Amino acid sequence: MTAETDDFAAVVELQRAWLKRRGLLDRPWLILGAAPKPTIPDPLPTSVAHVHVKYSGHSAKRNGLPPADLTLLLHKTTAKDIEGLEIRDVLRMRRRLSRLTRLYRHFGRAGFGESVITHAERDQFILRVAGSLFASGGRDERPSNGVAMICYAVAVGVPKIIVAGVSLEADGYEYDPSIRNRRHQPEDLAALREIAKVTPQVVTTEAALGQTTGVPLYRP
Repeated sequence: MTAETDDFAAVVELQRAWLKRRGLLDRPWLILGAAPKPTIPDPLPTSVAHVHVKYSGHSAKRNGLPPADLTLLLHKTTAKDIEGLEIRDVLRMRRRLSRLTRLYRHFGRAGFGESVITHAERDQFILRVAGSLFASGGRDERPSNGVAMICYAVAVGVPKIIVAGVSLEADGYEYDPSIRNRRHQPEDLAALREIAKVTPQVVTTEAALGQTTGVPLYRP
């Protein structure tokens, strides 16, 4: 086993411990992206944890869903980006670890209300689950943060992962139709097709996504 493998295994275990303390590890997750007109599952598992990718909490509010139990946010996220949202536990993605985060990890903790993964660790979650970053020669060299969150959930051992609000076809965002540019489609397509082959615990409510990628449809 290489030092890199050892290091990543330690990151996974820290994340697992952090999620377990918050009661999130052994529950099914509804991972909500921000694609237009998300298909909200009905009914949801009674113990489901609501997990929002970046600013999809705005989409959740529009569709009658509760605040997120866990939100993936970026280092560059501003107060305006999440204005009006109730933010609870946060998985924060940063370019590098802060001194405080390194101190937490030294003592075997991932954080308190906020845990951190670096961009490099995000890539490792994708690589360990899907086997590649699927760089397609465009301006993006990896799948979207929505796919990264799916891979994170798989890697830490979430038993059921329900994906909604993720599209490879629709343009724009549910919470802001004026933003038209959606990136990562080729990378997401390749990654989700591979995820469909190796992770039966990942299902989707989006019929078009399932048909294109082979990810099974969610059945209540």
